Amino acid sequence: TSKEKVGESIGGLLPYFFILFCFLGAMYPAIDLGAGEKERATLETLLTSPASRMEIVVGKFLVITCSGIISALIAILGLYLSFKHARGLPAGIMEGITRMIEFKSIGLLLSLLVPICVFFAAILLSLSIFARSFKEAQSIITPLNFMIIIPAFIGMFPGIKLSTATALIPVLNVSLATKEIISGTIKTGLLMEVYLSLVVLAVLGLWFCSWWFKREEVIFRGI
Repeated sequence: TSKEKVGESIGGLLPYFFILFCFLGAMYPAIDLGAGEKERATLETLLTSPASRMEIVVGKFLVITCSGIISALIAILGLYLSFKHARGLPAGIMEGITRMIEFKSIGLLLSLLVPICVFFAAILLSLSIFARSFKEAQSIITPLNFMIIIPAFIGMFPGIKLSTATALIPVLNVSLATKEIISGTIKTGLLMEVYLSLVVLAVLGLWFCSWWFKREEVIFRGI
């Protein structure tokens, strides 16, 4: 069908954009809320407040997660508007794009976006808390871009399909699942496996981040 053809040809482009923007949107708030507070010497003041360590880390965590989700949504909206107002595209492609953007597809995409943002936020905040300064946090976190870009880019290659093995690989599973959602060929069992792996990673990431934040030698490293 035209929907499947469009999904195969440009379906890998959409997850590449929203995964990348999700990571970039969460990166700088994470650096500022961890290493930035150390550098400004406001972290000690925050720790003397009545809020518990868990409440502080969850507050920072939610800000970073929301920032990543909003950034990804803006990227998706911009991509949609560019296709909608594009001129000169063949009628078959426009028809496929119109069919591709359905409420069910959008809902499934958003449900994949939340756990991957939670996973990114946990990693970024943990590294930011470990860093001594804003500049050090940047030097630690910036190379992670390649760890996000490479699996997302691999998902764009023809012939690579969502399977029981690829559904367990972070970032790549989101890229492949999104491509199949857009094509309308996603299998329920594989989609559930992707959800389960993302939720497990998100929970483990949040647990590690909260445990990491409670360690005095990490919080006051370099202070």
